[in-house]
This record gives sequence, structure tokens and C-alpha cells, in this order.
Amino acid sequence: MNRKFLKRILWQINRSPLRFSIKWLLRLFCIDEIKHRKELAKKTHQNATSLRYASQLASDGYAVITDLVDTKLLAEVNDSAQKKVEVAERASGNQALRHKAFWIRLLDEDMQDGKLPISSPYVQFATQPAIIQILAKAFGEIPRLDYVLLTLSHHSEKELSYSQLWHKDHDDVRVIKLFVYLSDVKNDSDGPFTFIPAQISDKYGYSLKSHRPDDKIFDCGIANPDAAKKVIAPALSVFMVETSRCLHMGSRLAPSHTRLLYTATYTTIPCMFPNRKNNFIKDIELKDSAERMLLDL
Repeated sequence: MNRKFLKRILWQINRSPLRFSIKWLLRLFCIDEIKHRKELAKKTHQNATSLRYASQLASDGYAVITDLVDTKLLAEVNDSAQKKVEVAERASGNQALRHKAFWIRLLDEDMQDGKLPISSPYVQFATQPAIIQILAKAFGEIPRLDYVLLTLSHHSEKELSYSQLWHKDHDDVRVIKLFVYLSDVKNDSDGPFTFIPAQISDKYGYSLKSHRPDDKIFDCGIANPDAAKKVIAPALSVFMVETSRCLHMGSRLAPSHTRLLYTATYTTIPCMFPNRKNNFIKDIELKDSAERMLLDL
């Protein structure tokens, strides 16, 4: 069977109710590892703030966590990202995957054999203790950091496509993403990340179309445009969204506007897609067992 065709079938299955049964079966093959991850999650230090944010993720599907993150790590990510913007055009020219004409990936040149060194500030930020605390409670186990991205979104004259349309993420059964604005998002012109809270998004059933325009979302009677939350916030704002549960879209920028965004994606083991590679390379010693599990190293 054609590999691309098989992947497409798996993608459709992962968007259907069948995904829960398949994930359960797959997890039977790594039950000992999952048990260890659950035990470590229970031992992970929790404070009132991390518990509150994990509770918000469970109920609403999102939480703004700017006050919880390590400010030094945040500054390192920001300093590195601003320098990368200066060479954004070169990064665009070197990209192997350019189906999204409205953004440029800025971490490709940092890769070593297709993997990002764990010493990178972008990996260190995603694995900091404060983040692990929230994820351990939200998932009930130490999850897996699937990948990190740094993207510079810009205006495109082309028709809205891909993540500019409403969708849920189907990298796995459950997906939680960590976002950091590295530029000010003051209004609609800056292409704010926009989502529908979990309780409302839960009412939308399975659709053959993975990405849907506004009319398909708001003309069906489930929700009106006022239900959508736009993350309008200054640079260095940090938030988490369960994107497998919340319908969302973004990167709809006006001419001459750009949006610099950091993203880290977390799922549980094992991956729903076979032969999904680990995206990180060990170039420094890991801090502890939680970080090892998070990086799947």
C-alpha cells in the first residue's frame, strides 16, 4: 500500500471516534513505560498556580500561564528569535516544506540531521519544571514533547488555507500546545491565535473536511462568532491550548504585518502514526527522569 495513502487513512481514523480504541490498543504494548510516566507525574511537585492552570485546561481547554514561566528562559528564547527574524528571507529560501505560504519556519537551520539539539533555548523552554508541572497534571502522566516551532507569519494574497481555517489538531488523540507571542498582537491585523473554548468545540462532530471556513463553523447553529476568543496580547505572553479539543485558527494577517510565534507540541506515548521520529538530539546531559521522558530520549 502506498505510504502516503496509508498515512492519510490513519489521519482520517485519528479524527474519528475510532482513535480512542486504537490508542488504547497501542498503549497496551508500552504499559510498563506508561505506568512509570504516571507514577512520576504523581510525584511531580505541584503548587496552587500549576494546579489552577491544569484545571483550566481540563474545563476550558486553555490557560494563560505567563506568570508561571521562567523569565530567564523566556528572555533567551526571545533574544534568539529576534536575531532569526533578521535572516528570515534566507530561511524561507531554504525550506524543504513550503505549503503554507503565510509563514516561514525559523528553526530549520538549527537542525542537526533533522533534529534539534536539546541545548537549544527552544527545547529548554519547553521542558522547564513549571511546564512539566502543568502537563503532568493535565495528562495524568509525563507526556512526550513532539516538536517545537518558531514561525514568522506574514500577509498572503492567496485564499485562506491550512491553519488559517478552523480545525483541530490530530497529531494524536490528545494534543496540548504551548504558545509564546514574540511580537505584539494588538488587533486582528496581527493575526491573533483564535479559538473556540472546549465546552463549545466539544459540540462539533466529526467532519470529512479537516479545515473549515468561518461559514461552516458559525452557520450550523452551534456557535456564533462571539464565541471565538482572540488572543490579543503583548509580546512575551505565554498560553496553553488543548488544540485537539478546541477548534482554532490564526495567521490571518493584514498587509505589512507580521507575527512571531513559538510553539511546543505535547502528546502521549505511543504516537498514533507509526515510525514517527524523535525530533531531538542529546547534546547535553538531561536534568532528570521527567525531562528524559518528555524528550523520549
